[in-house]
Amino acid sequence: MQNLRALRQRIRSVQNTQKITKAMQMVAGAKLRRSLEELVSFRPYAEALGQVTQRFLSAHPGLQHPLIAAEQSEAPAGLVILTSDTGLCGTYNEKVLSAADRFRMEFPSAVVVAIGRKGTRSLAHRGGPRPAKEIVTWGGRYDPAEAGKLLGWLESEYLEGKVSSWDVATTRFISALSWKPVVERLLPAERPAVQEYPEKVIVEPEAAAFADRLLRRQLRSQFARVLREAFTAEHSARMVAMKNATENADEMISSLTLVRNKARQATITKELIEVVSGAEALK
Repeated sequence: MQNLRALRQRIRSVQNTQKITKAMQMVAGAKLRRSLEELVSFRPYAEALGQVTQRFLSAHPGLQHPLIAAEQSEAPAGLVILTSDTGLCGTYNEKVLSAADRFRMEFPSAVVVAIGRKGTRSLAHRGGPRPAKEIVTWGGRYDPAEAGKLLGWLESEYLEGKVSSWDVATTRFISALSWKPVVERLLPAERPAVQEYPEKVIVEPEAAAFADRLLRRQLRSQFARVLREAFTAEHSARMVAMKNATENADEMISSLTLVRNKARQATITKELIEVVSGAEALK
């Protein structure tokens, strides 16, 4: 039977760990609520703008613009890997990195941009070329200014022909308990399927100028949505992971308490037997 003192110390240790996981669960829940509010308020705008862009491009199938997919380029593909800066979020980072690995297997010469400390460390351990850009200061919160700087760099790299496209290995938020890893195309904008009788859309100013404004706004909107969804999913994954850890600690405390009680009962029984035996010996 285990030593009672060791069992008590282990129970206290698990209880202290449980307090930490419970506090982290509450912090992650608060961050999730704030991030989810921002995402829910932004999503309708991003989706509506995407629909307008698709309608416009469908109505102008012959329109040419640098941000629209054109002929095949010989430049390498580009991949933005979006992970967390901190851990304790379950399988969140592993699933994003697995999706990124599948992309890199298909495009071995891909130019990589790593957002998040976990992604940069993983890429360093796995070998291969160093990322063209590393960002480890966002801390799981969307910053319009920083996002704008990065998007400007991604756009210039594409327009200068240094990469043929930009995809993002990230997560799509579904609910507070559900998300999934995806690789989403960022640049160039995909042309919709050519329709036999395209819709007529009248724009002002003329189509080329309108397309430039619309496509750039759509690009900013899409990138902002991708970042917001990823950060919201990260907080969700961390909250769930800490909730599971707290519940597992409860189970472990119950199990250790049962073992402790059995050990204490065994000790008491042994002492009673010794007392009775001693009394019998004195008769």
